[in-house]
Amino acid sequence: MKKTFFALSMVAVFMLSLCVYANTLSNDLQSGLIRLHILARSDSEYDQRVKLEIRDEILKAVTDIPITDTDTFVKTAEDTANNYLTANNIPYKAKAQYGTFLFPRKSYGNITLSQGKYKGVRVILDEGNGQNWWCVMYPPLCVTGKADKAQLVLQENLNDESYELITKKPKVRFKVLELISEII
Repeated sequence: MKKTFFALSMVAVFMLSLCVYANTLSNDLQSGLIRLHILARSDSEYDQRVKLEIRDEILKAVTDIPITDTDTFVKTAEDTANNYLTANNIPYKAKAQYGTFLFPRKSYGNITLSQGKYKGVRVILDEGNGQNWWCVMYPPLCVTGKADKAQLVLQENLNDESYELITKKPKVRFKVLELISEII
């Protein structure tokens, strides 16, 4: 009986430690980046092209905004999208919001972010009934020519363990973290 209790206690301590570890890494990633999620109006070829053009405009507009200024990220994203829509006589509007959203696993060169909840800006074009697009808005990992700078920003903003986790592709650790993030 004592051996069973000891074994169960050790498993519980291990699981608790794993949860604390996953939570610490998750919090570090939360404070070091902002993701971008854009939902197109529809799946039509035209609306999908508009979504990508708005993406490009937003990513250009937010490059110099400090990560702590989330209100400016949201306002800039929404204003940029609506300015683009108006300038191109597109008869609908965009709405942006900031929050914590579920994002899929995504790789950017040698950086891989596991599936999970991340802080981000969501831009919804009209009713947002079309295919969506995901990226890292800050630092700009998805902007061609800025990936090296973005990687340096990540290295500066994250602790060594978090940075190593997203750049070294530890497949087993990712699966454990994904399972735990679903529980938390």
